Amino acid sequence: ASLLQPLRFSGVASFVVQPQLRPSQAVAAGALPALAGLVGGAGASPVDLHVTILRSQTVSDRIIDRFDLQRSWGLAWRVQAQQRLSRRVSFGVGRRDGLVQIQVEDENPQRAAAIANEYVQELRNTLRSFALQEARARRQFYDAQLLRARADLAAAQQQLQGSGFDRAALRAQPSAAAERYSRLSAELGAAELRLAATRRVRADGSAEVQQQQGEVAGLRAQLAGIELPRDASAGAASGYVSRLRDFRQAEALAESIARQAEAARVDEAGDAVPLQVLDSAKLPEWPSSPRPPLWAAVGALAALLAAAAWVLLRHRLALAQLDLVRQQRVALIRSVLPASWPRRR
Repeated sequence: ASLLQPLRFSGVASFVVQPQLRPSQAVAAGALPALAGLVGGAGASPVDLHVTILRSQTVSDRIIDRFDLQRSWGLAWRVQAQQRLSRRVSFGVGRRDGLVQIQVEDENPQRAAAIANEYVQELRNTLRSFALQEARARRQFYDAQLLRARADLAAAQQQLQGSGFDRAALRAQPSAAAERYSRLSAELGAAELRLAATRRVRADGSAEVQQQQGEVAGLRAQLAGIELPRDASAGAASGYVSRLRDFRQAEALAESIARQAEAARVDEAGDAVPLQVLDSAKLPEWPSSPRPPLWAAVGALAALLAAAAWVLLRHRLALAQLDLVRQQRVALIRSVLPASWPRRR
């Protein structure tokens, strides 16, 4: 049986899934150093996500079209080629070290190695496409917000220039309070924008969205602790302070959005994916199946069991022939049979 089966060769490729910190995520981490280690979230395992992409029908169809497997295997339907490809491809997962191994079996050794390497390339292309779409969506969102923030900054600058300045405003020393309030307000506005941008590409229950929500809540609490109601009768000094505070807030918010937009542009222009190829599939020199020694051992064991069963059956039949009760029953049955009925001698 092993000699009648066609020889199959195994092409093996492996890669390592590496965590990647994008420039936009680095900017977000710089806003709150205490949460810098949580950037990227703690959702599903990246290794499982990569294996799910490899098992997808889209990747299988690309592999079938790339190597024309339906015609090469002589199959009439495309679904048959998909089923055979799924049976001949296996994925080994190492969740601790992030190692994923792709093994492909085929009668052609060159094609087995090429299919294994093509799986890695298709995964790289898919991840690059996902990252590009996400970065483009974030860049468009931040560009629109940046235009609005610059318009607000220009309006605040005009109001500040028209407010005037006197000695009462000088004695008020508004710089420290205004800058602190403006900085927190700008951080809050930037955090809200990051939350809105994250919700465009992530679900509300994901770790990234929850992290951004916690950041926004913390900044709102800090801002509420130092915010005081405005007094309309404070005079020119309070008017200058309020306008200076609005200007600082608009300026800091515009700078923060500009950094986010620049990080999104870098992500969109970048070509790196969190995937490092460890071993490319080489041309296999020795067939992986069938294995004649294993088939010989299995055949010998099956033959031994069949021979033992046959010996036991013959022994039971021989013992039955010597049983007197059985002989009397057989004689009785023969006596009632017609004379023309064939009898065994």
